[in-house]
Amino acid sequence: MNLVAGIAIRELKPIDGGVYRALMLRGYSEHPNAFTSTFEERATKQVDWWSRRLQDPTSSTLGAFDAGDALIGTVRLEQYQRARERHKIKLAAMYVLKDFAGKGIGRKLVDEALAAARKMGGIEIVNLTVNSENLPALRLYGKVGFQEYGREHRAAKAGDFYLDKLYMWRPVSADYVPPI
Repeated sequence: MNLVAGIAIRELKPIDGGVYRALMLRGYSEHPNAFTSTFEERATKQVDWWSRRLQDPTSSTLGAFDAGDALIGTVRLEQYQRARERHKIKLAAMYVLKDFAGKGIGRKLVDEALAAARKMGGIEIVNLTVNSENLPALRLYGKVGFQEYGREHRAAKAGDFYLDKLYMWRPVSADYVPPI
């Protein structure tokens, strides 16, 4: 069942810090290997920390809201700060509530993030990292044109278990057609 028609995407503001915190903590809890940060690390951060992230002028956090205006998903764009890297932006902190996964909401968030990056001016490339075993995310990113350009072996460690990260990129242009 595709619920995308009833979903609204909008930029989160500092006032959304509490609901953003709650959503991301749920994500860290439900999918501990999908993020580099852990639930334990982020749970110590109070609402004001999350609100400050949402007012950072070098980033933009989009939220997906259901018909009842509940936050059910998010994605973040973080601009590179070095002069020679300002043509790039990083897509990060992608998460959709488990109950809404597989319904096109992640795709809508990524599409809206790419559209937002195009409007920023000067942005040419979107980068991201993803756990190499996160198959749903890899499928989504591949469908929207991201290509792998590297792998960091043992990039993160959870107990005695290592996670590899894949590095992916795509041009921000709307007319980009990924190679087959």
